[in-house]
Amino acid sequence: MAATDPSYYQSGVCQDIKQKEHLFHLYMNQIFDGTPNANQQAIVKPGLPFGFGHTVANDWTIGDGPAADANLVARARGMHMGVGKVDENWLFCHNILFTDTRFKGSSLKVLGDFVSKEDSEWAIVGGTRKFAYAHGVVVAKILPNVPPAPARTWELRISAFCLCIPKVTPVTKMGLWGGNGGISFDITEMPRSLQTVTIRCGDVINSVMFSYTDQAGHKKIAGPWGGDGALTVTITLAPSEFIRQVLGTTGTVGGETVVTSLSFVSSVTTYGPFGKANGTPFGSQVPDGNNIGGFYVRVGGFVNALGVYTCPS
Repeated sequence: MAATDPSYYQSGVCQDIKQKEHLFHLYMNQIFDGTPNANQQAIVKPGLPFGFGHTVANDWTIGDGPAADANLVARARGMHMGVGKVDENWLFCHNILFTDTRFKGSSLKVLGDFVSKEDSEWAIVGGTRKFAYAHGVVVAKILPNVPPAPARTWELRISAFCLCIPKVTPVTKMGLWGGNGGISFDITEMPRSLQTVTIRCGDVINSVMFSYTDQAGHKKIAGPWGGDGALTVTITLAPSEFIRQVLGTTGTVGGETVVTSLSFVSSVTTYGPFGKANGTPFGSQVPDGNNIGGFYVRVGGFVNALGVYTCPS
């Protein structure tokens, strides 16, 4: 059975996270089931005291004002259930889905309870898109006589806090170049820039080790991946220097395809070739405006195959 590819999981530390507060003053219209234009429907109605067990699905409209001709902003889709066995109490579980152009498709996940004739506070327990990672509170108040029964208008004052997470630099994998032998080795924290590369080699590339800065700005070390070689060489990049391309060759040793040589083309000079440039040539062809931030490999006693991570410069 093949070893699990470690690249299926990645992690990183988010620094400088801030929160943004979103404040809304809206009005929610509830039209009871059994009436014209009803926007709710009882699913379970056991007929117990205080409405216990009564379950209702709802698709209430939310506008920018209390009047019937107010502009539609969102819909409260979800359910409410009678959960009070000794007094009247309703559990509300709603997805406030925004429909207006500004926040279309974004949502707030709301959970709370309602006791007749009292103002309510509902917890915001999550959100999506513009309101991803949301938390906060909805203060809900029933407006008197607007509109007349059998409908109800709620005044909603929403305070939602959302995380402002810095954008992660997009990283792309390229390769592998070489054969299918050996075992996969990869990094779990995505790279931002390469710092050092250490190659062990003889007639072929025996192992690779490197250090890099991850997306959170922390230094990481990967490797050495592979076996021992006759020669060990370490490339230490200057603070403003970066690797633009990796060039190399692959050949056959003992019936296995391996990487026989590597060269690193930086923004300053070319390092290598390391190993012996025998076999089939390959090149990383990193797009303009990108640099190499790290590597992943298949290795045994030699480097069977090598791939690269590319990051915007």
